Amino acid sequence: MKLNKLILVASLSLALPVAALAAPTVTFQGEVTDQTCKASINGQTDSTVLLPTVPSAELSAAGMKTGLTPFSISVEDCQVDTADVEIATKFLGHNVTATGNLGNIAEANAAQNVSIQLTTDAAGQTPVELNGVTAVNGLVLNAGETSATHQFGAQYYAEDAATAGAVTAVAEYTLSYN
Repeated sequence: MKLNKLILVASLSLALPVAALAAPTVTFQGEVTDQTCKASINGQTDSTVLLPTVPSAELSAAGMKTGLTPFSISVEDCQVDTADVEIATKFLGHNVTATGNLGNIAEANAAQNVSIQLTTDAAGQTPVELNGVTAVNGLVLNAGETSATHQFGAQYYAEDAATAGAVTAVAEYTLSYN
């Protein structure tokens, strides 16, 4: 009986390191900066950018784009600096497609083969190709100023011939002061 208990204790002690190695982890990330500001999209911390309703015929083939909608990212209540401060907007897309766009996550009556493409400005000429955390320049806090705004764009993008339905896409954003 004493030998059985000894074997049981020895067996359990061998299993403990394996259990410790399989434990979940948590990663903490952050940034320390000399500059902090209040950030907003179209004047709000969390915002929904409403794109226009468009006919599926405007997205009938892969690569077609339509419904360009400008949105602004602003900072205010910043500390005054004696030099211009470039602020990178970092986007982290959810459900990113192979083309680097925000995939459609609409749950009910979802349009097929449609994504949302972000652009570096309101003109929509330069797409933001999302790949992990993607930094986009353009927001500049000019020397002596306490606020700044930069306009980006969002538009529908046909991954293939689109079908009619709802489109919802999500991206997180942070600002990095250079």
